Amino acid sequence: MPGDDPPAAADGAAWIAAAGAGGEGDAAPAGAAGRFDAAPAPAAAPASAELPRDEGAASGPPGGSATPAAEGSPVMRFLSGLPLVGRFFGDGEASPGNGRVRPHYALEVEAPAEVAALIREYTLLGRWRQRADYDPSQLALFIRRAPAEVRELLEAEGYFSGDVEVREIAGGVRIEVTAGPRATVNRADVLLHGEVGAPEHSALRERIRRDWLLPEGSFFRSPAWDKAKRELLGQLQDGGFLRAEVRDSEAIVDLERSAASLRVDVESGRPLRYGALRVEGLQRYPPTVVEGLRHFERGDAYDARDILLFQTRLNGAGWFTAVNVRPDMQALARDPSLDEVPIRVDVVERQAKRWTLGGGYNTDHGFSVLAAWEGRNIGGRGIQTFNGIELDQQRQLAFSTWETPQDLDGRRWQFGVRAEHRDIQNDLVDAGSVFVSRNRRRGDIETAWSLQYQTERQNVVFAPGIEQLYDNRAMVLGWSWTQRKLDSPIFPTRGYVVSAQFSGASEALGSLRSFTRAYGFGLSMIPLSTRASGEFGRIVLRGELGSVFAGGAEGIPSSNLFRTGGTKSVRGYASQSLGVQVGEATVGGRYLAVASVEYQHLITRDFAVATFYDMGNAADSRAAFRPAAGGGIGARWRTPVGPLNLDLARGEGANGWRLHFSIGVVF
Repeated sequence: MPGDDPPAAADGAAWIAAAGAGGEGDAAPAGAAGRFDAAPAPAAAPASAELPRDEGAASGPPGGSATPAAEGSPVMRFLSGLPLVGRFFGDGEASPGNGRVRPHYALEVEAPAEVAALIREYTLLGRWRQRADYDPSQLALFIRRAPAEVRELLEAEGYFSGDVEVREIAGGVRIEVTAGPRATVNRADVLLHGEVGAPEHSALRERIRRDWLLPEGSFFRSPAWDKAKRELLGQLQDGGFLRAEVRDSEAIVDLERSAASLRVDVESGRPLRYGALRVEGLQRYPPTVVEGLRHFERGDAYDARDILLFQTRLNGAGWFTAVNVRPDMQALARDPSLDEVPIRVDVVERQAKRWTLGGGYNTDHGFSVLAAWEGRNIGGRGIQTFNGIELDQQRQLAFSTWETPQDLDGRRWQFGVRAEHRDIQNDLVDAGSVFVSRNRRRGDIETAWSLQYQTERQNVVFAPGIEQLYDNRAMVLGWSWTQRKLDSPIFPTRGYVVSAQFSGASEALGSLRSFTRAYGFGLSMIPLSTRASGEFGRIVLRGELGSVFAGGAEGIPSSNLFRTGGTKSVRGYASQSLGVQVGEATVGGRYLAVASVEYQHLITRDFAVATFYDMGNAADSRAAFRPAAGGGIGARWRTPVGPLNLDLARGEGANGWRLHFSIGVVF
């Protein structure tokens, strides 16, 4: 597709794609060229044939390519017959519970890889090969039906001039396919009629053009052609055109040139705005717990990304076990004159009080245990409280935190107390704090003002039997700003996070030493893709900078200073092992710098391999700063409980390799 905006179509429709866009066809052609707008019709059975019970012609295959199937070879047949391991070679004896048995006959397939896999999955010969209720008398019917079924699959994959030969062999059947040339797309016109053609919707039109699934030169496949039209409508509806519909579409294949020409006419209708919020399922909690998390107002332009963010906030707020936020399409159907779409929110409430006992493990802190009590509707006002203890091999923590519901302006109060003992790198700290904060969330930006009183006793090991005790305390006033623009808060694949923090304390206001602290964090996830294969990987960039401006570090509570190393910073080193060396201990420094670059290569949608390089350190002066580096390889797995990250890294200044393991987003 061209890079510049083309002129408007003659009939006034918004032009999105012309010569140079791609697409895929819908059905088998007739003659030298054909027009298609329906899925392939199944081949008719002979009049005298009776189909097996509950079985018809080959159903349409799913989109995408498949790996070749070679179970028909003697070697694969031998391997599939082995006990225990035979199932890994495709034709081993299946478990009785799934209705499959050892193959009744051999099936050899010689065809393009993607077609061979579909033949085994969708033809009668493939589907009945391991059916427990197979009768040998059915085989002749399967063989007669196979040529028509295979041609149907060929045409769905874009092969319109292929030849199919099916013959019996000793012990089974062989299918040989001469596919011929595969149809490719040489033109696709997507015409958008309606108000989407207005100048203010140019970004949406550009996004539709950029994300069109069928670029020039792509193979002509019926499933992908249908998917392209569905996703086109989905993009329009997500952008506010909830009444968009396909008015007409066609796919014409020139058999002599093996070329496909596509056209889609879409009526966008007018863009809609947010209507009233309708909440169902609230019994324990007041409506304000839902309304306060909404970041759009009635009358704002509809955008599906707002709906997704709203649902994500409600899911993470703690009051509900299930949330479903969606536009009320039935209301639009009942009243075609509506300009505002009501938003329905269905919730399943969480218990108002709950005890929690859990445990876990990560390579930074070892095994951990958590015992907590949660109250989620204190005083009947939706106030939440979290109280508990958390123990791991480096830290023991007791805490009590209270939080008010977010108001309609996005603001909420937090306050609490905590007591902690930690022993990290021969730096032993007993700390306590009490805090209050005023947080505000507007769109994808969250800010917070906080006031915190911190006190601690720090015991530093200089040598065996030689320790030094320090008393540190401060009254810290802080401000933070964070922007998150990620495609998903749980499984992000693109976007960025930027955060800045500023805080300070004064000797005149209950602190042992005056200081000012600044800290910044940034993370960017950049997807890598091609038109032909889509997304194949991503680059993850991460950086941290911090500085404490003070005459020295003594008297400053250690939580205001910097250390690094471990899973979330410089991999290849133990957690919090990079900092200021004092005797045998590593303590916090006044300066921090960390940078990381990582490449993740997608193997499947849910699994990727990674390689990375991290560099950074903490020091007590800029002159003493010496960056430490680490690099390695890893795996990223999308699991039901969150992203699983497994890294094997080696630090340049460390001994040997170190394993880093975590579950969840690491930033």
